Amino acid sequence: MRPNTPGLPLLAALVLLPLSLAGCSETAPVIPPGALDCSPPAQWRAGQNGDAAQAACSEAEAREAQVLGSELHALRSEYEQIAEALRLAPEADDVGARTRRQRQLQVDMEAIESEARVRGWSGANAGPGAG
Repeated sequence: MRPNTPGLPLLAALVLLPLSLAGCSETAPVIPPGALDCSPPAQWRAGQNGDAAQAACSEAEAREAQVLGSELHALRSEYEQIAEALRLAPEADDVGARTRRQRQLQVDMEAIESEARVRGWSGANAGPGAG
């Protein structure tokens, strides 16, 4: 005769449910130190840092994130170069043109940053270390 154990199925469910749901979590995967992170947010950050594209990262969205991050890095660098030139020569003949170029760079940078936020590469949706 089988012993009466009405709580056993409930106990099993309480133990097994969290284990089965562990794979369903929405947290970003943990990348071991030194391993290449080919996620789009990681490639976005790499591009912003001026890092070269990784050949191993072949996913289209990761490549696009790296390219846009690199473009943002280049635009920021140009903006800073113009700012430095304006600081060194505030009375130069081309101040108006340089100021207009800076404004266009700001517009372009804002557009790229907005695209990254919408895609989830930057901001709260991008996972740990996003920026």
